[in-house]
Amino acid sequence: MINNIKILKCVLCAIALISIALSSIPVYAASEDTKILAKVGNETVTEDDLNDLANAVPERYRDLYLTPEGRRKSLDYVVNIYVLAAEAQKQGVDKAPEIQKLLVFTNKDLLARLYLDRISKDLPVPTDQEARQYYEKNRDQFATPESVHLHHILVNTEKEAKTVLDRLKKGEKFADIASQVSICPSKSKGGDLDWLPKGSLVPEIEEVAFSTKTGQITGPVKSTFGYHVVFVEEKKPPQEGSFEQAKDYIVEQLKFQGQQENYEKVTDSLRKKMNVQISLPPDQAPSKPAGPTGSIPGPK
Repeated sequence: MINNIKILKCVLCAIALISIALSSIPVYAASEDTKILAKVGNETVTEDDLNDLANAVPERYRDLYLTPEGRRKSLDYVVNIYVLAAEAQKQGVDKAPEIQKLLVFTNKDLLARLYLDRISKDLPVPTDQEARQYYEKNRDQFATPESVHLHHILVNTEKEAKTVLDRLKKGEKFADIASQVSICPSKSKGGDLDWLPKGSLVPEIEEVAFSTKTGQITGPVKSTFGYHVVFVEEKKPPQEGSFEQAKDYIVEQLKFQGQQENYEKVTDSLRKKMNVQISLPPDQAPSKPAGPTGSIPGPK
């Protein structure tokens, strides 16, 4: 799951794009029926401004934006943009030729993104049948590999690791020793590395972790980081994710694919219509126009 901080960053990123557009629009006095939320010199940021920004961010993030914390952070961000832009203009930053070129391109980039967003709104929503077909063709994507709940104590020398094993044999607790002598940041959690899927560990540790029986302690195990004493608390066999668990991700992935296909179709048509000529050598020219959209996080 995407946490609230990451979502809020996405919201503020969207607001940043809109703020760029707003920076080129003349600022007028606020109408009498809208609440002024901030004043920056002779300019104002109003309730209507924040509402406009809310409508500009992706719908799936809008509810978070409308929370008191989201609105406060967004207002703070917009005010910071205003004061920084005002100071930049005061110092003549916007008059530099290289900045003028950048501002022209930035406005074109924003217009392109807003246009793509507009033409993407009418694209068909993926159906349950399409989502099911995607799931059936890509079942491996949604499987959880074998995993292990692992604890370890990392030290610099083999002698130190053997001393750790001796202390464990005498009855000292694994977590206590880890917090005292381990050089891994996991010492703050008593050496607990939590659940780790197969394929995520360094080879030396992975081989031991998945071959050691549950409840056993083994070591010393040498790796590029030092010497490890390893405790395997529990294991989980591979599990296949259900369609219901994967459905939301699949729908987003299909939407993304549809938007990318539409983007390529539209840009290809416009390139032909505007008789675009590419002067790069054939081996350097892109085979397809690069899209402005990013990839979608994998299923969690």
